[in-house]
Amino acid sequence: MPDTLSELLKDDSFVRFLKGSASEEEIEQWTAWMQENPKNEQLTKKAKSLLDRGTQTVPKPDSDLELERLMERIDSEHRYKPLQEIKRKHNKMVWATMAAAAGILLLVGFLARHTLLQQNDGTESSRAASINYQLIETTPGQKTTVHYSDGSDIVMNANSQMRVPERLTTVDTMRVWLEGEALFSITRKPKDDSRTFIVHTPDGDVSVLGTEFSVNTTNGHSRVVLKEGRVRVNVQDSLRKKNLQYDMEPNQMALFSHSLDEIKVAQVNPEVYTSWASDSLVLDNTPLSDLVERIEFTYGVKVKVNNKALLDKELSGRFKNLNLSFILKGIAKTLDVDIERREQKVFINEKTDS
Repeated sequence: MPDTLSELLKDDSFVRFLKGSASEEEIEQWTAWMQENPKNEQLTKKAKSLLDRGTQTVPKPDSDLELERLMERIDSEHRYKPLQEIKRKHNKMVWATMAAAAGILLLVGFLARHTLLQQNDGTESSRAASINYQLIETTPGQKTTVHYSDGSDIVMNANSQMRVPERLTTVDTMRVWLEGEALFSITRKPKDDSRTFIVHTPDGDVSVLGTEFSVNTTNGHSRVVLKEGRVRVNVQDSLRKKNLQYDMEPNQMALFSHSLDEIKVAQVNPEVYTSWASDSLVLDNTPLSDLVERIEFTYGVKVKVNNKALLDKELSGRFKNLNLSFILKGIAKTLDVDIERREQKVFINEKTDS
């Protein structure tokens, strides 16, 4: 059984137990575990509190899993320098044993060269290897906030997953991998001008020097909306010999993917794309089609509109309640339509004369 908060929150069975959706067998298993000692009960209460708030403060890494996580990082990050250094050290020991009778000069020369290589490129490899990552996932209707010690926050929207560093490190570049949607508020300190924050998406990279912006990777492309600060979008495709780059300004939206030959940029109201993080929904001449996409993504439902002309209708205003039923009532009243919800399906129909 996991015995740390971070490992427990990664256990799907334990999360189902906290959410009340576990099987009878899982309920019996986790109840027995929780009653084994007071520590388990305290861990359960703390995990339930974090899950209910939708907020997760990144925990400290488990030192017992360092070697296993290091090998996972080497594989996922495609960083092979740490592994090469391990091999060089092993070869050095074998060589020293076999060549001891042949003389010391060759060994000294080898060690000197090995030391020089470490001075040239070993520092960065060692620093990169010190980063521990964890995968955070959200379900339909759920949001999660990740806090870092420098004041940076990442709010993940529903139906998203992101691989993030467990804690801040001294490396110059901090990276996350996102599929879904998240709002980033990245702190930049004057004494830390060299640090860069990079969001990797399936379509390209977003490089940040301290700013607030949102990233969405759904609908076959990546979308970045910049609220304040500076953001650089990079799209590289070696097969098509494509290398696109654009430096965004506040109140701009950039769309990009490997299938596009350009980065499409438009002026927008950032609140339309970031208000969800503060439990509200802002519409600014927003087509119903865009709102339908957001509802389907956020709540995991399928929306069917009987008259396609309705999809072009524009809505403006602010919903201060993100409850799906509340939003649907607002749409029905604004567009004067009938809306019916059947389990995971929503039907929007024009009113018929009675």
